[in-house]
Amino acid sequence: MNLSIRHWLAEHNIAINGISGFSAGQLAGMAYRIVRDMEVKSLIPFDICTLVEILELPLTVVYQEISVISELTASLLRSLSQKKPLKRNEGTWLAFQIAYLQALQTILKQESSLQRPWLNRAKILSQANLLEDPQLQGLLKTLTPGKLTDTQAEQALSLLADSLLVQQINNAAIAWFMVNGAEEAEAKLITQRLLNSFPGHLLVVVTENAAALAQLQKFVRLGISSVNSTASDKIDWQRETYRASLIKNLSTPLLAECFTLKDIYVAQKGLIIEEIIAEQDKKTLTPVDLKTWIQQQLTDLETIAVIESEPGYGKTSFCQLWAAEVAEKLYPDWMPIVIRLRDITYGKTLIETLNSAFSVNLSTWLEQENPRCLLLLDGLDELPPSVGFIKSKAIFIEQLLNFQARHRHKVVLTTQSNALQEIEPEVLLFLKRIHIQPFDVEELKQWFQQWTKLQSLPIAQNLFTFLKQAGLFGKSKFLELSVFVRQPLMLHLLAILHREGLLDDEVLQLTSQATLLWEIHHRLSCWLLGYSLSGGMKTMLLRWGFAHIHRTPEAIANLLGDVHAEDLLQQMQAVSLKILHSQRYQINQECHNLAGFYFKISDLESSRIRLWRSRRVGAKAQSNLVEFSHVKLGEYLCAKAVADELKLLTQYRNEDYGALSFVLDSPDSVAQHIYNLLGYGILSQEIEELTIEGLRKEQKNQFSFEVLFQRLLSFWRGYCEGRWLDEGIAHKALINFHALQNPVNVEQVNAAVGLNVFLLLCACYRETKIPFWPCGNPVNFTEFNPEALSMLIARTTVLHKTAFITRIKSLAGINLSGASLLQVTLTQINLEQTNLSNSQLMGANLANANLQQANLTGAHLQQANLTGANLQQANLTGANLQQANLIGVNLNFANLTNACLFEAILSESNKKLAADNGALFAKEPFQKLKNLRWQQPSLNPKKITSNTDINWHHPATIGLIESCEGTILPVDLYENEAVDETVFGNNSIGE
Repeated sequence: MNLSIRHWLAEHNIAINGISGFSAGQLAGMAYRIVRDMEVKSLIPFDICTLVEILELPLTVVYQEISVISELTASLLRSLSQKKPLKRNEGTWLAFQIAYLQALQTILKQESSLQRPWLNRAKILSQANLLEDPQLQGLLKTLTPGKLTDTQAEQALSLLADSLLVQQINNAAIAWFMVNGAEEAEAKLITQRLLNSFPGHLLVVVTENAAALAQLQKFVRLGISSVNSTASDKIDWQRETYRASLIKNLSTPLLAECFTLKDIYVAQKGLIIEEIIAEQDKKTLTPVDLKTWIQQQLTDLETIAVIESEPGYGKTSFCQLWAAEVAEKLYPDWMPIVIRLRDITYGKTLIETLNSAFSVNLSTWLEQENPRCLLLLDGLDELPPSVGFIKSKAIFIEQLLNFQARHRHKVVLTTQSNALQEIEPEVLLFLKRIHIQPFDVEELKQWFQQWTKLQSLPIAQNLFTFLKQAGLFGKSKFLELSVFVRQPLMLHLLAILHREGLLDDEVLQLTSQATLLWEIHHRLSCWLLGYSLSGGMKTMLLRWGFAHIHRTPEAIANLLGDVHAEDLLQQMQAVSLKILHSQRYQINQECHNLAGFYFKISDLESSRIRLWRSRRVGAKAQSNLVEFSHVKLGEYLCAKAVADELKLLTQYRNEDYGALSFVLDSPDSVAQHIYNLLGYGILSQEIEELTIEGLRKEQKNQFSFEVLFQRLLSFWRGYCEGRWLDEGIAHKALINFHALQNPVNVEQVNAAVGLNVFLLLCACYRETKIPFWPCGNPVNFTEFNPEALSMLIARTTVLHKTAFITRIKSLAGINLSGASLLQVTLTQINLEQTNLSNSQLMGANLANANLQQANLTGAHLQQANLTGANLQQANLTGANLQQANLIGVNLNFANLTNACLFEAILSESNKKLAADNGALFAKEPFQKLKNLRWQQPSLNPKKITSNTDINWHHPATIGLIESCEGTILPVDLYENEAVDETVFGNNSIGE
């Protein structure tokens, strides 16, 4: 005879819905009465089968009752233990049911938030009748009444998911999901997600009922002391709850799929940075297992372990999985603490700063010697901008080193490699660094084996065959795609596209990284939104099945609701732009129907840390914290949003009598639009490249790079004169950024706008080949501003000391004739075919710059540092190179006629080469030639008026002609321009 909680409540006229508001005391009172009735009927704990009661019900009823039944079962456990101590098998029986119910409840919330199609089918069964499926009922009978020996209980506690008890429960759960509308493969993956988090839920149950479940404590590493510990065995509820949360997070779906990160993850390898530096010329480096290396670092309490890679290689994934493993298997020797550095708010001390991104008082844990804390600080490169932007990363690293030196805890840091550039070399010596490597052959094999389990053998085999036939596992002619295949994130995205029939030979033909990335992300967005977007996507055959959850009309309808796909995309872009403008990777905002594939949305009201932080910064607490599911997915949406805003600058509207004018017509409106769009900070290279690629796609929709170039150029001229700053436009933009908690000041907004507009002008030049004179044409006295570029370089130092040279990689082909660039730093920059004639470069640092085919006629390069520069085929006729450092320069085929090399530092071979090419090594001959040139009669210069405002009130003619007759080929009036720059069977990936 079994005890039915639902029947007992019905007999006593107690509605389950009414219990949901009961206090813990009221539930305890109810549990006491149930236990008393059990004694009268001679029932034992094994007669309590609340999990079976839940799995007998349709989903709609389970939604309403599962929480109450779970809490009531926990109250029964406590009440029974007060009567007499529970045996280990009795406690295991009840604890496993409670933990499984809690895990199931979490899974159902996840499925609901993702609007799974199977939930629509489940809602059809809305009556509170028991499910009569024969297979389900047969599996539930194996669990009623409960039968669990002490030996079986020990096996269940030791093996958990692999135990007989849990396997029986799993079979019943899978059948229940299928009865409610899920497909079999989908049901199995959902159940696997539940299992991933089950140990965490069990830990919570044992922690909350520690006295009643004393015999279970050691199996969840509760109440045991670490080696050499002098601390008491008192249970810290907050610590155990947090430890459990790290494990429970393993049930989170990966990018809206039915499976989790743990299900697809492949152990990765990395190269130790010290060995890379020592062996860089020997090419004998062997990658080491990442987890093995990082575990070895736990014995080194004097340095900080740093895991480096570019985005998408798995830094965050490793932290999540390793933290859960440490929490489950290495505690209490180590207590893992994961802090996303994007979440912090800067405090007076390091502990206060870290605590701002943590849910409890972290200082209490850090002050204790045991258990030792393993601080996993994820994303040094994602540190929020500080007031002033200056050296925030360097200061943070120094604080960490001071902390590490004073405590017995261990710090592990993840970051992109470029984030360490501002760290002083002597500080880097205290960092033990490893760089995650792309997938090798063995890792790819493991990944395909995982993909086979999660999808099917045919799906995985077809993907493998497609990639192998394209040669992407070896030295492929499709270089960019071959690189993507070895990156975990990109391989996953390519696998999705191939699974949906959207990865074809057309993608293979794309050679540019930006073009390839744009196409991949464009196809993903079309897949997600049901191909209702424009863009010429092929209509694919809709296939039924869990693997195509987003492509069924049912799934698309769930996502869109009553919103059109294009409108939803615009909404996602608007949110993305706000995230970009916040510079914090996340914003507080009310959101509806944002695609879970692109966004993660957290409930702020249930998160103490978020509310605490919002109070700290004076922000208005809102109900949702919105961030990208992955930064690489967010870059596409940001780039698309920026491209749309730039396109608006080129759009026309009809005026009276058929006249045309720009939508944004006045200089002030254009300036305000640009400041609002680009004043947040530095536009990243990835977003810039994707933005330009997006604009290329818009050329068939009446967009013109020529028009955009002219409009940005007009803005640029006013910017260089300080016009927009004087008119208060930067101050107006500042209000918007501060509303998003971006702490920029007016100077930083102005500097960011200048740098970003300059980037876009350079990009437009590369697209159109219309001559770009950043300082203006020297012949046009009214527009020529020789210090325009040097002032921009100086201005950007408020963003970062080397902001310009770090972000600007190429000035190739632009015209800097006559520009004043005194003592500027342009190291390693690409100046190929750049016109620097008559420019002022005295004392400039051009070390390792590429000046191939550059025009340096008459340039002033006195005391310039040209160490290692490439001057091949450069024109240095009449250039002044007195006291210049020319060590290691390439002077092959350079024109050095009448160039002055007096006291220049160069090798004997280059000195001979220069002499043979007409260089002068004395001051007097050079000065005489210079005087002769000035004495020659010059042509009367033609007066040229300023064209700064030429396009404000009249649409660009070139754009109007182009829209009627096609693109006009630009003509260079000033200079000659050049174009810039196995897993299955016997098959083996390496073949």
